[in-house]
Amino acid sequence: MEIFLIGTIWFLAGFINGLSGMGAGLFAVPIMALFMDMHHIVPITCFTGTIISALLAIKFRQEIHFRDIIPCLLLSIPGAFLGSYLLLIISPFYIKIFMTISLLSYVTWMICHKYEVKENKDSIFYNALSGFGSGLFGSTISFTGPPIAIYVLYTGMNKQKALGILGTALIFTTGMSAFSHFVSGFYTQDLLQDIYLCTPSAIIGTLCSFPLIKYISQNLFKKILLFIVAFAGVTGAINIIIEILVS
Repeated sequence: MEIFLIGTIWFLAGFINGLSGMGAGLFAVPIMALFMDMHHIVPITCFTGTIISALLAIKFRQEIHFRDIIPCLLLSIPGAFLGSYLLLIISPFYIKIFMTISLLSYVTWMICHKYEVKENKDSIFYNALSGFGSGLFGSTISFTGPPIAIYVLYTGMNKQKALGILGTALIFTTGMSAFSHFVSGFYTQDLLQDIYLCTPSAIIGTLCSFPLIKYISQNLFKKILLFIVAFAGVTGAINIIIEILVS
């Protein structure tokens, strides 16, 4: 029964990720946390996320210009290793609090100010900051997508380019997080057995989502990204409250 449940979770996670460019970890982690330890979930999510991000990058490879994501990729490296170090010395609970406050503050600001963006707006600083945040949150609580999604919303990228950028950037950021977990000794035989189940399920879900992408408008795509960022913040808040109540 647990095998079927895990496979279904990651199929749906891959499907969501394929439509929006992110969200696999946001969907899978809170559910799996109900019956699995976070120190086990995070490496699984980072490894599987790297694979399904590669599928997106391949599909939208013509939309990708590497100069657009170089700052993001470079800064994800120190972010990932800092996150893995923090995961060894402090509880993910405190990092989750910081992430939750940041995400909910951003969503609240977007809603209250009705922030409008023009396509091709860019900033090297925010580009780099999104990569650092993705590496940091990815290697600690497996939320690599929200920082980069915020950057995509900030720049106003079109749907195809956004999916390509998200896929390419998350290959690197989640890949760095997965590598940092490997270096830190998180990959055990039990972990690999779960990866053998989660990754194929996510791949199938991602491939099933691709035919539906063309039916999503640009405006709807941006709303989906903002909703996923908000969902990440709300999920984090709920998990924080639950941890406080049960402690």
